Amino acid sequence: MAEMFLDDFRRVAEEIAEDLEMEEGKIKIGHGESHLGFDYTAGLFNNTRGFDFHLRKKIEKTRQKTIEKMEASLAIHFQEGVAPYFFHESIDYIVGHPDFLGRWASWAIFNFRQAHEKINLESLFHEMDIRIYGIPGYCEPAESEAETLFNGILATQEGKVIVYRFRHMDPESYLCRSLSYAVYVSPKGFSSFWAVFPDNCGLDSGGGYSAYNHFEKLIEKVKQRYEVEVKKYDALYDEFEAFLLKKSAGFSSAIGNHDLDMLTHHSNRLKVLDGSQKEFEGFMQRLEKKQYSQALRDLRALVQQAQENVVRSVSLDASHISDPDVNKLASLLIEHKYIDGRLRSWFTAFTSIANLASHGDFPTKKNMTDPLLRTRVLLTFHIGIYLIDELNQIVTPKIPLFDVSHWQTDRKYH
Repeated sequence: MAEMFLDDFRRVAEEIAEDLEMEEGKIKIGHGESHLGFDYTAGLFNNTRGFDFHLRKKIEKTRQKTIEKMEASLAIHFQEGVAPYFFHESIDYIVGHPDFLGRWASWAIFNFRQAHEKINLESLFHEMDIRIYGIPGYCEPAESEAETLFNGILATQEGKVIVYRFRHMDPESYLCRSLSYAVYVSPKGFSSFWAVFPDNCGLDSGGGYSAYNHFEKLIEKVKQRYEVEVKKYDALYDEFEAFLLKKSAGFSSAIGNHDLDMLTHHSNRLKVLDGSQKEFEGFMQRLEKKQYSQALRDLRALVQQAQENVVRSVSLDASHISDPDVNKLASLLIEHKYIDGRLRSWFTAFTSIANLASHGDFPTKKNMTDPLLRTRVLLTFHIGIYLIDELNQIVTPKIPLFDVSHWQTDRKYH
């Protein structure tokens, strides 16, 4: 058992060195074990930067029971003439969780950076546009949207690609490490912007780790064609989210004060929904009652119904499409030039959120108390309605234009 702890201790010491950007040099490891526990130390010092890592386990036996206690400390030397930062805790609360020692070491460094190397988000992003991708706390939409974004970078990027990787930590969930990515996009012929994926993957859960690997593979793929600079930062998630809500371009402003007035008072008669008008009215009622989960399911079905009505009205052959869905039908209509190809990403963005409602109770009331997540959900409703309006233009007869060139120029309106 002690050997297993020692192997983990060595590995985590190496992770600390990498995290502190001290990859050069050999880490000195000291260890002692007995029937009363063990005592491990690790140290590395380069120029003015260094660390001392200490893990101790004490075993106390009485007649009634055996008590095991574990303590960890990390001292970080970061500036000449300044006392090292020291972080020490009893870690019994996390022992037993996967990679508990790695989590704790990350937590110690996270706290050091908040105290002595806190980042300035304003200076990182400057005054450039920030666009939000994915939704916080969910992997699935972000992975598909990241795939689309990075493929766009491969096709259109001009100049170096910069990636910020933000680590967030939650002491209330056993020091789980979640990650946000920000990617600097500079497409040829268009304005540059930051694409931000907030809290979309992590290191301490199966789904989160899979999404993390997906992001890292996409970054490696871009490195084969462009110069890529990856910078790693620690940030309190609440502060990061507040910054995004304040700075993201066209995000909160797209829906005013988070209300649904523009949607719930939608009064246009939609020819494209003939045969589904009652379902549309039911959707509006659920939306007004803030029954968001059912309303999202309804809206996804209505968008697909509108697409199917368009396909029939223009006599398109869709028999070759197996299991038709919103994105497959969108591709068919784009291919035959009935809708603008630039709307493809709108359909993808809409379904990436709306599909979540089909697999469970999403969004919950708790979800809707999160400002960033609430904004993204409400924006999804706006996108869905807009797409139905676009489809409606295909089947709605155009208003004829009258030739008024023969009218007298001084004719008055009656």
